[in-house]
Amino acid sequence: MSGSQRNVTRRLHLRESLLGIEGLALMRQLLEGDDQAARARIEEVRWILDPARDADFGETTEVAELGVVDLYREWAASYDASSRPVRAIEQPVVWSIFEQLPPGRALDAACGTGRHARRLVDLGHRVVGIDSSPEMLDRARQLVAEAGFEVGDLCKLPVETASMDLAVCALALDHAPTLLEPLAELARTVRPGGTVVVSDVHPVISVMSGVAHVKFADGVRGFVRNHNHLHGEYLHAFAEVGLDVHRCFEPLYGEAEFALKKTAMHFIPEATKAAYLGLPGALVWHLIRRS
Repeated sequence: MSGSQRNVTRRLHLRESLLGIEGLALMRQLLEGDDQAARARIEEVRWILDPARDADFGETTEVAELGVVDLYREWAASYDASSRPVRAIEQPVVWSIFEQLPPGRALDAACGTGRHARRLVDLGHRVVGIDSSPEMLDRARQLVAEAGFEVGDLCKLPVETASMDLAVCALALDHAPTLLEPLAELARTVRPGGTVVVSDVHPVISVMSGVAHVKFADGVRGFVRNHNHLHGEYLHAFAEVGLDVHRCFEPLYGEAEFALKKTAMHFIPEATKAAYLGLPGALVWHLIRRS
């Protein structure tokens, strides 16, 4: 990885990931499944652990914990082409909220490469995008030439108070150690009665290593640590910063989404389906700025 500070924390075996999926599948079917399915999972566990499979499962991958800016610097060029189940689960829900709103001034905070900014512009909004990664913003400017983009921090957004009708922050707050500061900034930017949309990886998935990660050209897998904010923490922060909950959505993993887990589906498709199908994949909040 060019220019990023590495902190190699693990040497990960593929076996570990596959065994984790098998364990999740077993636990989810422990009482409501059947004996045949349980036996199939246990036989697959034996198959994964077989020393004869070392050529398939024994190779190690270095895992490096990176800061947010470092990870997205490296990921920017390939981000839009990557298959991310949580992104596929989250996006239709967020866009359905956008479609209910009249065009106005919209802030896309932690905008990344601009997928939500693109949709907002297409719906007639005047869009400002803020992100901490200059490299991701370069991609956003190519995708959404009609919007304005600026480097900035979620805890100190370069946006005037009450200047926006809508603010969206997608798949970013799990990177933040606490919710209060970034949510206070999002609330500050929106006029009274305006809308804030917040989405992230669901806490159920977050706690199961559902982190932002990417495998780089040199084979190292980089990730950003999650802070796994639970519903209660969100609700406390919303009350503190003057945001009222209009609706909360928890879209689930379906057939299309768990199919994006391509390595697991290649080796253990039935276990992958049993582990993930029907789990909540994303958490989406539709909020109103209190008057």
